Amino acid sequence: MAGIGASAGGIVALQAFFKALPPETGAAYVVILHLDPEHQSELSRILSLCTSMPVREVGDATTIAANNVYVIPPNRRLLISAEQISTAPFDEPRGQRAPVDQFFRSLAKQHGDGFAIIMSGAGSDGSNGVKDIKENGGLVLVQDPAEAAFPSMPRAAIASGVADLVLPVRDIASRMTELVRKKEQLQAEQIAGNNDDALRRILGFLRLKTGHDFSNYKRPTVIRRLARRMQVTRTDNLEDYAAHLRAEPEEIQALFADLLISVTSFFRDPPAFEYLAEFIIPKLFANRDPDSVMRIWVPGCATGEEVFSLGILILEEAARQEVKPEIQLFASDLDSTALATAREACYPLSIKSDVSEQRLQRFFTREGEHYRIKREVRDLVVFAAHSLLRDPPFSHIDLISCRNLLIYLDRDLQQQVASTFHYALRPGGYLFLGSSETIDGNTLFRVVDRDARVYQALERPRDKLPPLPRIVTGPTIPEPPLRPALRRPPNSSDMSMHRQALEEAAPPSMLVDEAHQVVTLSETAGRFLLHSGGPITSEAPDIVRPELRLDLRAGLHRAFEQNQSTLTIPIPVRFNGDVHNVGLQVRPVLRENQTKAALVLFLEGGPAERTLDTNLTDDAASSTVVTQLREELLATREHLRASRDQYEAVTEELRASNEELQSMNEEYRSTSEELETSKEELQSINEELQTLNNELKMKLESVSRAHNDLQNLMAATDLATLFLDPEMRINRFTPRLAQIFNVVAGDEGRPISDFTHRLKYDDLTRDAKRVLADLTAIEKTIESTDQRWFLLRIRPYRTLDDRIEGVVVTFVDITEQRRMEERWQARQRLLLSELSHRFKNIYAVVQAIAEQSLRDSGASSEARDSLNSRLRALAISHDLLVQNDWQTVGLEKLISGQLAGMTDRIQLSGPAVEIPGELATPLGLALHELETNAAKYGALSTKEGNVELSWAKSEKNGKPFLQLVWRESGGPKVAKPTKRGFGSSLLERGLPKAEVSRDFRPTGLICTIDCSLE
Repeated sequence: MAGIGASAGGIVALQAFFKALPPETGAAYVVILHLDPEHQSELSRILSLCTSMPVREVGDATTIAANNVYVIPPNRRLLISAEQISTAPFDEPRGQRAPVDQFFRSLAKQHGDGFAIIMSGAGSDGSNGVKDIKENGGLVLVQDPAEAAFPSMPRAAIASGVADLVLPVRDIASRMTELVRKKEQLQAEQIAGNNDDALRRILGFLRLKTGHDFSNYKRPTVIRRLARRMQVTRTDNLEDYAAHLRAEPEEIQALFADLLISVTSFFRDPPAFEYLAEFIIPKLFANRDPDSVMRIWVPGCATGEEVFSLGILILEEAARQEVKPEIQLFASDLDSTALATAREACYPLSIKSDVSEQRLQRFFTREGEHYRIKREVRDLVVFAAHSLLRDPPFSHIDLISCRNLLIYLDRDLQQQVASTFHYALRPGGYLFLGSSETIDGNTLFRVVDRDARVYQALERPRDKLPPLPRIVTGPTIPEPPLRPALRRPPNSSDMSMHRQALEEAAPPSMLVDEAHQVVTLSETAGRFLLHSGGPITSEAPDIVRPELRLDLRAGLHRAFEQNQSTLTIPIPVRFNGDVHNVGLQVRPVLRENQTKAALVLFLEGGPAERTLDTNLTDDAASSTVVTQLREELLATREHLRASRDQYEAVTEELRASNEELQSMNEEYRSTSEELETSKEELQSINEELQTLNNELKMKLESVSRAHNDLQNLMAATDLATLFLDPEMRINRFTPRLAQIFNVVAGDEGRPISDFTHRLKYDDLTRDAKRVLADLTAIEKTIESTDQRWFLLRIRPYRTLDDRIEGVVVTFVDITEQRRMEERWQARQRLLLSELSHRFKNIYAVVQAIAEQSLRDSGASSEARDSLNSRLRALAISHDLLVQNDWQTVGLEKLISGQLAGMTDRIQLSGPAVEIPGELATPLGLALHELETNAAKYGALSTKEGNVELSWAKSEKNGKPFLQLVWRESGGPKVAKPTKRGFGSSLLERGLPKAEVSRDFRPTGLICTIDCSLE
């Protein structure tokens, strides 16, 4: 059974998948797509064009058949049983549905070893369901996000950490036939077979590389996990997989992760958590001292959902309690990758199916396509890498939550874990297990609620920690059965020593070392050896004939302890029924720089039985007997003396050992005192560490407050801010930036040039590098593709110690300001246009009134022309000001407008100068008067005359000034007028902040105007 989940862009991926999929794979395919509930689906018709397999939309309960495709209908969710697939209405409102997760969980319960395939789609639906598939032994295949039209769903599935294969769609289709065939071949019973040796080698190699022993995990579980890895790695048997494991180092971590099964979810098994919240957690708060610490341990926490679920329940209960003790949650696991995810506390949006809306709002913060646990929950939890089977447990725990871990351990390990939990719990502490686990029959716990799997620790002695297994990190070599030491091979010096001794004494002999071990034997010495029953040994006194053992032991003692030779009296020894006298000579052998040795010579005499001659007299017989008894008495005395010497030597050794023991006792007493001192030092260090911990906690709270202030400040300003390092990689960004650049959480560390944006601006990297080089801020106004405007500021990022570590880029949305400015400018232009129109109307009226008034008053035509020309000059200046929004007017434009009729006879020279609006009108009138006077009386009144008009810009006292010079030549002779007219008054008094001088030279008038440009 293969479930296929997709969303946006998924139809294209499904079409490519089924086109590349062979029709006879042996699997049934169920397609779950996010469909519009209000429209009929055409998905089955579309897919039927891409495959020869039957494609049907699921309606009533349908029997599942291989090589068939089943499609989800609109506004319904899919359910699957052992043999049928059916539909049911959604329990959740639209917008909160997760049909892919729901089907995958149903598939995991009924067909745990099936396939889960995630293709293109938006959101994170399916990222929780694939965990259930993985936990139950199935395979998870994900479309390569680089190929997907919408990569959010594939990325979320990969981020869950359970994806087995990440491939393009067509490669997934091509692998399906092989994966299905492998699944049928690699059944657990077939894998196990007679491959116990290969299995032991795999587990031993895994233990060697990871330090963790899985040999006591339940065998079926281990076999199923191995079968999954064999499917993925394309190996046919355990022997091939063992070779692959050694050849591919990364496969070790993959197998390790599969065996750990780091899969969990929020509030898994809701009825059990409801019981915990209603009956158990309130008891943890009952009768508790406010200064006490509530300690909770979650071993096997995986990616942290379980421990955060407990944290949420505890905070909810704490809000209802008056007494609020300090709360500590310890979360431990072997999988460092899962722990890293747990520490991030960031989970996909699909957790909405497990967490209520109220809890999402209360304890989570949405960040793009993820939910992050709020700090008030994260601060309660401490994550640690910890082995429940190898490391010492935490202590003084009020509640242990260990769910779905014991089911993977054999009975012996389960008993050990139960003992560890009992040691870790306080008296009366609670143990919370998974729905498939139990410790019934264990004398350390009593059942609180069997359905919820809650147990309570009974009172038992807690004198010491239960023994933990010895986990080695190297290969284990089985110990051989216990047997005595064998004879060590002789070396060249021993052989040389023996040969030298043989030159001195030729009888049968053997060389014995200081430990009474036989080193070498002569060729004829075997006659005197007789090993007794029991373990094999090489000690000389134990392998010679029984009659010789006592004398040999005494002789060796004297040779090594007293460095004396020994020769025994003849000793009767029985050889095959005959008794012969044998003498033993033991001689110490000393050589320089060599270990001590002794040479044992066997001196064989005649038969030991002596028959008395019947002819001997009684006195002679008695004398013979007495002599024999005396010899035996002397031999006995020698034995006793040797025994006494040996006893004295042993006594001396015991005395020396006793003195050594006393010395060791003194050393132990001294060590104990040192340990006491060390204990006091450790207590002092512990107090210092607690003080330091409190200081660090206060600093952390201060940093947290500063971080919260910064987050709220950035949220309040609502600015899109981007922090780049010197290599133009993203360090951080505010959520607002996602509206401009296509970035999501997790893109930190990637170059900003990798991301597309909505700006008509491609010089961000270049400008940022220029800011880094010049340390000068840049400010620009830029437009986006959606007709929005932003004020861009790029500034250097300075640390507190004034180091430059990148740039800060801010985008201030000024769209409304820009639009308001455009509207204001448009209204200003409209107003100016209206003013200009009204001015022209008024000008026409004034001109008509003046013309009529002058005519009625009998004024001359010259006076009327003069007034009209001045009004025209005023109108020209006004038009120029209107064209320039009453701001400034170009001097050359003003001159050209006022002197339009005489520009061919007036030479102009000077730089480009902008005249303020308030100066334009009086200056225009002044130029008009100069031109009118020149045309009537000056240089322009004759054909030979001309005028030079020049100007220059300068500064006086830091202020800009304009000097304009009107110079006439070639005209009639000029004389200073005797009376002042209107034109003269206008020139001298009509220009504000200006100095006007006129020089009436005979050659022509020179008029100089100096005026301020401010």
